[in-house]
Amino acid sequence: MSQQQISRRQFGALALTGIGTTLLLAGCGTSATPAGAGASSTAKAGDAFKKATLNFEWWSNPVRTEYTNKLLTNYTTAHSQITINPAPGEWATYWTKLSTQVAGQTEPDVIQMDQAYIAEYGGRGALLDMSTVSSIDTAPLKASLPAGTLDGKLYGIPTGNNAYGVAANKTLFEKAGVKVPDDKTWTWDDFVDICDKLKKGSGGAFTGTNWNSGDQDLQIWLHQHGQQLYTDKGKLGFTAANVTSWFTMIKKLFDNGDGPTPDQFTNDVAASLNQTLFGTSKAALGWMWSNQITAYQQSNGGDVVLLRPPSIAGSASKNGLYFKPSMFWSIGSQTKYPAQAGGVINYFLNSTEAGKLQLAERGIPANAKVLAVVKPLLSTTDQLAVSYLENIKSEIKWVPPVPPKGTSTAASVAQRHTQDVIFGRATPADAATAFRSELQSLIDAAS
Repeated sequence: MSQQQISRRQFGALALTGIGTTLLLAGCGTSATPAGAGASSTAKAGDAFKKATLNFEWWSNPVRTEYTNKLLTNYTTAHSQITINPAPGEWATYWTKLSTQVAGQTEPDVIQMDQAYIAEYGGRGALLDMSTVSSIDTAPLKASLPAGTLDGKLYGIPTGNNAYGVAANKTLFEKAGVKVPDDKTWTWDDFVDICDKLKKGSGGAFTGTNWNSGDQDLQIWLHQHGQQLYTDKGKLGFTAANVTSWFTMIKKLFDNGDGPTPDQFTNDVAASLNQTLFGTSKAALGWMWSNQITAYQQSNGGDVVLLRPPSIAGSASKNGLYFKPSMFWSIGSQTKYPAQAGGVINYFLNSTEAGKLQLAERGIPANAKVLAVVKPLLSTTDQLAVSYLENIKSEIKWVPPVPPKGTSTAASVAQRHTQDVIFGRATPADAATAFRSELQSLIDAAS
């Protein structure tokens, strides 16, 4: 099983250790309440630069690690009372480590968070309600805050805006003698056909596409079929029939040999960005979030452009795209220094100095003033990401609900059932039924 997501068993262990209960949280501070409790009276803006040592963790790639470390150095140089212990990690092991830290009461103060885990950690009492932390100026970020709000509590503040897409390495397209498709009109049949042409035109040097097969891919597919992963009531919002059609399309891609081999898929979904098929120029098309385009381009050295996903109808307005915060900043509820942790987050979100270094790598800045300063400085590929978000804005008709508690493993569950299909261990219909049943069990167990 992929280690990309925290497992159900691990969260069961966390429940036993008391996450979300006063038993665990009593050990987080100096009293029988979590350190973040009462933050409205203790996390004052004026305390942001008082003496503190903060643990700061994020999943990373080489680009992100370099500028994040520089920002943290700049911050601690300007505020000498603050010491920060930076800890970049790999996505594949990040959540396992974090769950262990929370259970062992060594949770980081500042946590880079993903939307899939807002309910998991926030709903179990492991994240601070940042609406109580006045060292963070949320006014310029107001429009983005609902994405990190659960049951009226602000557990995550988006680092920037983002959207899913498929990048084309034009350098490889030219080598294969294949034309880059019109992303406003291409269909899934076009996608499979183009992948076949790329594979054949490459002479075996590279394949047509990578494949993630995560919940974001399925989310888009389902919306093209009039459904979605979850309802706003935290229920499943899809039928097994539409997941069957998804697995059928995937099986066709793999059976034709137009994407990765089953073994390559297994390795690729757990690899660091610069070791993936697209990152090493072994695939001409690469599914990714818009904020990843510069890191991928720097890794593969190709001429990369970002395309809309294909659709069933061959219409950009019906491709199921949505805006998703690229990631979030959160504060661990065990922190002894909520104001200081908030001060660092405020710097990353609202400082033009920080904006000039991180540019669009953590997403397009939500603070309009920061974006105005950043936009002229963006690289060609980051400009492509900005243009991509601007171009699809009028086509986006929906916002997916926050994933319900228990579903943080949805991506790895989807990938595991994809493996069953492409390795011939299950039919698309059987894999779809099993996927839906497993996802329902995860929700039921977390209720």
